[in-house]
Amino acid sequence: MSAGPAVRPSALAEGIFRREILPWGLLGLALGLVEGATAAVLVKQHFAGVAPVFAVNLAVALVSGAPAFSNVLSFMWANIAHGRARVQLMVALQAGFALLVGCVSFASRAAGGLILTVLSVIAARVVWAGVLTVRAAVWSANYPRNVLARITGRIVIVNSIAVAISAALVGWVLEAQALDARWLYGGGALAGLLGAWLYRATRVRREFRLLAAEAASAAHSEPFSLKMLTRILKEDPAYREYMLWMGIFGGGTLMLTAQLVLLFSEQLHLSSGTQIGLLAVVPLITQPIFLPWWARLFDGSHIVRYRARQGWATVLASAAMCAGVFSGAPALLWVGAVLLGAAQAGANLGWNLGHNDFASLGHTQHYMGVHVTLTGVRGGLAPPIGVLAYMGLEGWHRGAGQYALLLPLAMTAAGAIGFNRMRNALESNEGTGHEAQQKHRSA
Repeated sequence: MSAGPAVRPSALAEGIFRREILPWGLLGLALGLVEGATAAVLVKQHFAGVAPVFAVNLAVALVSGAPAFSNVLSFMWANIAHGRARVQLMVALQAGFALLVGCVSFASRAAGGLILTVLSVIAARVVWAGVLTVRAAVWSANYPRNVLARITGRIVIVNSIAVAISAALVGWVLEAQALDARWLYGGGALAGLLGAWLYRATRVRREFRLLAAEAASAAHSEPFSLKMLTRILKEDPAYREYMLWMGIFGGGTLMLTAQLVLLFSEQLHLSSGTQIGLLAVVPLITQPIFLPWWARLFDGSHIVRYRARQGWATVLASAAMCAGVFSGAPALLWVGAVLLGAAQAGANLGWNLGHNDFASLGHTQHYMGVHVTLTGVRGGLAPPIGVLAYMGLEGWHRGAGQYALLLPLAMTAAGAIGFNRMRNALESNEGTGHEAQQKHRSA
């Protein structure tokens, strides 16, 4: 049966889209300044020599893990948004995010400035998690399901391009030293504030119905909590195992970035522009290219089968980066950056949609809450552990720190193996069920 021609977005949907596209592009310029890899390179380059090495390296770990760590508070934002007018809340969050980005411009090149930078980046990412949480509800209300992916996909692409441009500017400024990088954060804050101001023109379709439904459900809907998290993991062994392997696998990917920033700076002596190009710009511009391919692979496939394939793409990208570091070959590093972007495109898709294959109807947000919360936990733990491993080996023998990369590589490989074990068990169970049906029919 043919799916028929694609449905064109209505004039109303297109009108709402036109109001949104510029604000999200401007906010992307601010967001690029606090992306994990970009902020980590800035911290390493800007504060090297003016603060203790241990403090700088720990700061690198904290800011590189901030995008993941901030997810732990996503459901707090969902509870705050419940029953509130979305546009006004969104504008407030966007403005708050922009101001926190701008706080970095006030950080002096001293230990106190390092602390201010780390706190500002983490706080900005926490508020951005609120922006994403509220944005999902706005998009669902404004755009019909049959055009939702296409319209929001256009917005996400524009936002990603702006993030990549902003990251590239940071790399260029740090390398050329044409001006103080802190000026960029002031400019990013102004761009974000302008985006928030323009976003005021956005409207939420039939918002009165959304608010009325939320008010009616408040009495009988159970909010997400730590108790619910532990109950879901206890009662669903398949999801518990999936979260176990996701924790190991995801922890490895988060650990890798922080370690690479230190190795690129201290051992390979790469320029700031090259570092940001490898860790931020190339992966960001590569992801939209590979996303359609991953989407086709995801469609009609259980998340366990999908991760069993996608996991090895991440292992391959990590291995290429490790080989580039061990050999000192720039070409291998650039290949690794492209592979990293391709793997991240698939990982992001699985992260956003994978829980649906475990959750029963009406519990998808609770299962996503488990995943989001555990992502936040590993975002706070994995990068510092990776940095400590690097510093421990480097302290033991100068130059041995590069072998710390074997830890995240082993973790991602272990996660991929775990996903393959789950896939084999799933297919075995499906085969057993099919054989039982055949025997029943023959009887």
